[in-house]
Amino acid sequence: MRKLMISTGIVALMLGGAGGARAQEDAARAILERAVKAHGGAEALARIKAERIKFKGSLVLRGHSVPFTDETTVQLPKQYRHVVETNDGVDKHTIIQVVNGDKVYIAIDGKAIKADAALLTEIRTGIELRRAQRLLPLLEDKSYQLAVLDEIKVNDRPAVGIRVTGRGRKEMRMHFDKEHGLLVRAEFPLDDGKGKQVRQHFFFGDYKDIDGFRRYTKVRVYRDGKQVMEAELLDAKTFDKIDESEFAKP
Repeated sequence: MRKLMISTGIVALMLGGAGGARAQEDAARAILERAVKAHGGAEALARIKAERIKFKGSLVLRGHSVPFTDETTVQLPKQYRHVVETNDGVDKHTIIQVVNGDKVYIAIDGKAIKADAALLTEIRTGIELRRAQRLLPLLEDKSYQLAVLDEIKVNDRPAVGIRVTGRGRKEMRMHFDKEHGLLVRAEFPLDDGKGKQVRQHFFFGDYKDIDGFRRYTKVRVYRDGKQVMEAELLDAKTFDKIDESEFAKP
């Protein structure tokens, strides 16, 4: 049935029109429904109200690889705290980004800074990606518009994809392993702060079952084909609710 729906979506894309858009959405929803099952099922995904995730890895800064740790606390849809600590053996830095509704705070080494429009957009696009990774919002929130992408290969394996747009969002592309249904790739455009757009790609792998939810434990990030980050999961915890104080001004 899903193979038939996906094939129908591709044909509909060539034909165009309202019927084509509906067939595209149905085909994309079929891909997402399979992905929900692969990641632990709707019940497990719905239990995730808030979470704190820790990674460690390396960032590429000015051509050099710098070790970092990363702690992200999220309470969707509008609360987010991201703490990055870098340490190259000589210099140590701490960057904190907090989003609490319409308020955005950024501090570097304890000093508040004012972010430009490009950075603010990047932060909010990152939150949007985290929401999309929950998968259920893409199926339940009618403001999302879904369509099927051409099949590609990710890590030499076939992957089926969807395009996500709607309500002023930047276009996001997500690809899932064709055999297993797990999210393996995500892509969206970013402003480089100089008036040009770059494509940011995430590659996810080494999935593990953590409290009934299959999470990726390794991630690589590229901008216009150049790797800018790689990291591995240290810890992941879910909560019914996180105290408001977590999202206070740093």
